[in-house]
Amino acid sequence: MNIKKLLYESFDRKLSKDESLDLNSELEKNHDLNKEKNDITYVREMVLNSGRKEFSPDFEYELMRKINSPAGKGNYQYVFFNSLNTAFKRLAFATIIFIILTLTYNFGRIGNISFQSAFGIKQQTTSFADDFKNLFSFYN
Repeated sequence: MNIKKLLYESFDRKLSKDESLDLNSELEKNHDLNKEKNDITYVREMVLNSGRKEFSPDFEYELMRKINSPAGKGNYQYVFFNSLNTAFKRLAFATIIFIILTLTYNFGRIGNISFQSAFGIKQQTTSFADDFKNLFSFYN
């Protein structure tokens, strides 16, 4: 018999003499199994000493809801896309704040409210067009 199963059964029923000997010899050899037994004993004592002998009325409903939830079934795609959604909401919020701050800075720096000032583009004059024309004059 599996020794862990035997350990758990030892809390619920009286073991036969052979089972008890097997369990005790394995507990002496295996430190992890002994720690698990102590943990189980501690949890059982905490439940017994809590003074509460029954579960709340909503316990069954909440337990079944957690079991039947998409994350409870191992649907890791749901969890992954949900975390992506959260991350992109934060990124979108930070981007909007950055755009608002940049627009405010550019409006204040250039001094008027226009499309060019929103993006930090200085007002172009005809001299700019002449400079642009001269830039490509080597083709003529």
